[in-house]
Amino acid sequence: MTLFLYIINSLVRWVRLKIYQYEVTFAVYMLTPTEKFIFNSLLLTLISMIVTGIYVYLPDHIRVVYGHLYYYWAGERPFISASLPSISSVFRETGTQTLGVMYETAKNAAATATAPIAEL
Repeated sequence: MTLFLYIINSLVRWVRLKIYQYEVTFAVYMLTPTEKFIFNSLLLTLISMIVTGIYVYLPDHIRVVYGHLYYYWAGERPFISASLPSISSVFRETGTQTLGVMYETAKNAAATATAPIAEL
């Protein structure tokens, strides 16, 4: 039981040290609680947006860069580009269905709009 308490105590001390280092490094300790909340919220939002962007777009970017490097090295397109689905291809597949519906709607609207003109 004492080993468990020691580990928990060490973890709590480590977390407190990291919070202290963060506050001293970014001078957050000088701010009022409201300012701390605003600063931490903005920082957390910025970090989450960067991580989300990396998660969504970095694999495709790495695949494209690898494709270019492989093309310059071997003179042909890499096989991996065709074997792994990319996020843009997933959007293209779902977008194709949406574009088909949009095309039909636009075609019907154009036919309806030109009908009174044809009667004149």
